[in-house]
Amino acid sequence: MDYTTKVLAIAESSMGHKTHIMTMQKYFDSSSCYIDIYWNDQEREIFARVINRILNLRFPNKFVQSYNLDLFRFRAQLGYALLAKRLIDRKISQADYNVLFFHTQPLAFLALNLMLKMPSVISIDMTNKQAAEESTNKHIWTYSPNKFLEKQVYQKCSKILTWTEWARSSVINDYGVHPEKVNVIPPGVDTARLVFTDRNHKSRQDLYNILFVGGDFKRKGGEDLLAVFLAQFADQAILHIVTSLDAVSCDHQNVRIYNGVEAYSSLWFDLYRQADAFVMPTYGDAFGIVFIEAMASGLPVIASKLTQTTEIVIDGETGFLVTPGDRQELAHKLQLLIDNPGLGRQMGKRAREIVEESFDTQKNFQKIELIFEDLSTKYISRVLPK
Repeated sequence: MDYTTKVLAIAESSMGHKTHIMTMQKYFDSSSCYIDIYWNDQEREIFARVINRILNLRFPNKFVQSYNLDLFRFRAQLGYALLAKRLIDRKISQADYNVLFFHTQPLAFLALNLMLKMPSVISIDMTNKQAAEESTNKHIWTYSPNKFLEKQVYQKCSKILTWTEWARSSVINDYGVHPEKVNVIPPGVDTARLVFTDRNHKSRQDLYNILFVGGDFKRKGGEDLLAVFLAQFADQAILHIVTSLDAVSCDHQNVRIYNGVEAYSSLWFDLYRQADAFVMPTYGDAFGIVFIEAMASGLPVIASKLTQTTEIVIDGETGFLVTPGDRQELAHKLQLLIDNPGLGRQMGKRAREIVEESFDTQKNFQKIELIFEDLSTKYISRVLPK
């Protein structure tokens, strides 16, 4: 029998998750642990594609949509789970695996029986309970089907990896999972490639460069940042906005908008190198990989004062935390950084140290690799003929 650890991984491909999984693939390419990673919508069959399209139809009413009254999130997650399950069935019929890995939990909704047969690891950034509270406080009940299936996933999987203590607490307290089953392993950045940029050579006469990276421009606080910038900083800084196509338009000469920027591409590196500060005053974020990317580059960060964000940005030490939607506070903190470039460089240096300590891909993926190997060994010993 082959004793190699062989992992079948199914992952979602939205902006931050895609970056995380791509760096994960790079790590495991040089590992003795064998892993096949597929996006959940990869190799879609016509049958699954049609069902998924139907499940993702929106009710044509903004009020219904805004409060999830059409159960859109449940239907969408069920569609993703269907695509994932059909893909898993094909892959395990073509090769032998001894560990399943899902990022994130909805992809396992329809794989419950399979999870009882093979050890599985669930990686999450937030629970549906937290998503419900973030999205709509008036109609949290609309997330009940999501939470029901999510609880089944947590009960049947072998290990749960959360990106934050915030998410881990929800898994334990809201879903009744034993604490020993849940480990916090945050995503990281490749610190060997995203190196610290020394900004001491920059002149006070140069325009200050502010970087924003966020696909969902409004939810990530992009509208607040743009309004504050145009009102107070357009003559002393340049705002670089990396977002999704057609998310925002602005014809001001000091506002630069970029679409389709891939992580670890040459343009991506250039944007972090030329920046003086990273600003994303988001209204809701499960983690925010962009924060640790900025910190790795040596940038001070202005982020929102959310429970999960406080696990990344240390207020007054690696940047500033502001109240979501408070444009006056945002402007004040941004002015502090522009007026005190030395403070920003000091914060950026400390930010890099934090990333090397807690958010380095090499260290964090090594922890995941050990979990894969342990589960694989136990599984192989269980199925070996006596």
